[in-house]
Amino acid sequence: MSEKSQRRQKSLASGTGVAIAIFAALAATALGLTPPLKTAAPDKPTQPEVTKETDWREVARLALAKDKLSFADVTFKAGVLTVTGDADKAEDRAQAFDVVKQAVLSDSSHVGVVLALENAITLSGQAMADAPDAASTMGAAPDAKACQTAYDTLLDGRVINFGSGSAVLAEESKPLLNALADVAKRCETYRVELGGHTDARGDATANQALSERRAQSVADYLVSKSVPASLLGVSGYGETQPKDARGSAEADAKNRRIEFKIVEDAAQ
Repeated sequence: MSEKSQRRQKSLASGTGVAIAIFAALAATALGLTPPLKTAAPDKPTQPEVTKETDWREVARLALAKDKLSFADVTFKAGVLTVTGDADKAEDRAQAFDVVKQAVLSDSSHVGVVLALENAITLSGQAMADAPDAASTMGAAPDAKACQTAYDTLLDGRVINFGSGSAVLAEESKPLLNALADVAKRCETYRVELGGHTDARGDATANQALSERRAQSVADYLVSKSVPASLLGVSGYGETQPKDARGSAEADAKNRRIEFKIVEDAAQ
């Protein structure tokens, strides 16, 4: 190989080496400038939206304050919103209850939460005989569950009273019966059984007959308040289904009762 050829090969080799070195330097620089890949952060769990519950007691209090009815206050227990206080005039008493009623009923979210409204305002210190209103709070088209809840709410801690040993309705029970009639008229889609029960004192056969007569007296009263007779069934259970079997006077008072039970669709 001539000396000229040898110089040419050396030159090419040298150029190739330089190119390789430059390429390596550029690659290293590029690697150094490229930011490291970020690890994807795990998705955060979606938090369910929290629905704020309405403070119905506060709703009622604000309505009373707006109308300057400072003599009245409100309690809320077991679904019953009760207006309390003492009024000097019957119209003031009625107004306070109406203000609370309108404030609650104007918000449809009360349905299923506020089960009844009760006017427990005394009049010049004297208690009135008003029963809770469970018909107004039921919504536009109450289903069987809502109807049963309304009956149960009205009869929670309250009983329909009769004359001793008779089926004559006590006058003091008329407000409660009127409230039950209002519910029955709202629940005209459903048939309800009126079940009569007695305590265990006396003859069992006589108690069974008495319980049926008492249930019939309640049915007759409801019909007199425009409840269709076709909605009402009557049964007497006597002393066979006590709520309290202790045999005390307090237990006997619990056992003497009329129960309302939705049994079927009235259209059937």
